[in-house]
Amino acid sequence: MKRLHLYFKRLWQRVLNPSVVQAAIAFVVGCIFIAAAIVLSLNGINDVGAYFCYFFALLSLVYIGYICVYGFPKVKQRTLEFAARYEFTSNLVKNYGYRTVVIACASVALNAAYAVYNSAVALHYSALWNGLFAVYYILLCALRGTFLMDKRKKARALTKDERAGLSAKKYVRCGIWLIMLTLLIVANIVSMSVAGAGRRQSGYLVIAAALYTFVRFGLAVRNIRKAKKQDDFSIKALRNIGFADALVALFVLQTSMLVSFGENHAGYAAFSRTMGIATGTAVCAIMVFMGIYMIVSGRRALKDEVKNV
Repeated sequence: MKRLHLYFKRLWQRVLNPSVVQAAIAFVVGCIFIAAAIVLSLNGINDVGAYFCYFFALLSLVYIGYICVYGFPKVKQRTLEFAARYEFTSNLVKNYGYRTVVIACASVALNAAYAVYNSAVALHYSALWNGLFAVYYILLCALRGTFLMDKRKKARALTKDERAGLSAKKYVRCGIWLIMLTLLIVANIVSMSVAGAGRRQSGYLVIAAALYTFVRFGLAVRNIRKAKKQDDFSIKALRNIGFADALVALFVLQTSMLVSFGENHAGYAAFSRTMGIATGTAVCAIMVFMGIYMIVSGRRALKDEVKNV
């Protein structure tokens, strides 16, 4: 009996102080139970198995909340200790510029996947909306890829002042590209007004996409605020591109939600068109403002550099 009591005491301490791997496993399993509970609830399933799933989903929600609030500092500390063992993860945690470049590489891969998907949908269904977004994501891949390739090839062979001048020039070019990409969004708004936008998707898929998009937008806002404190214009440019990409993702999400959930409602077509034009115009205005700001601030930095020479 004493041995059993000691075992449960150790187990309870492990629950209260999970390792990084245990916390990650608990988070994934908890999310699975919560997602399963949502699916069962939406389908009106209320048998014994469903109630067990609801119970474990509730426990999972409580435990995930505990990890986020009370256990996060401990998990964070253990994660940092684990990351310090390896050069890649250590640089990823400690070096903001390095982390920005790695995230930009992942974003290029994600944009390429979006471009392939939209190209396939555009060809199969003759959908102008998806075709325009395929072109948009291809150009976005090229823009990010140009920054990454320039950073890899040229920056190492230049002095600090030369690198600063080069990054400022690239910053100006990025502003021009953002304004040019806005033209594709305008074309999408026009095509949506004339021929409709997107295709109806599964409700679960749209909900998952909404969760991902809102998290992505929140991170983009956080990153663009942190990037303002950086002196490297390349880092600022990559973060600005990420923010513009997140804005467009919000526009696409709104359109997908309206198409997937609003077709059976009266006045859907007029409401969808109005919301699409309003949101698309707002996104274009913000992107144009960002582009102009980048051009002006980049040229100002170049003029200051010439004066200091």
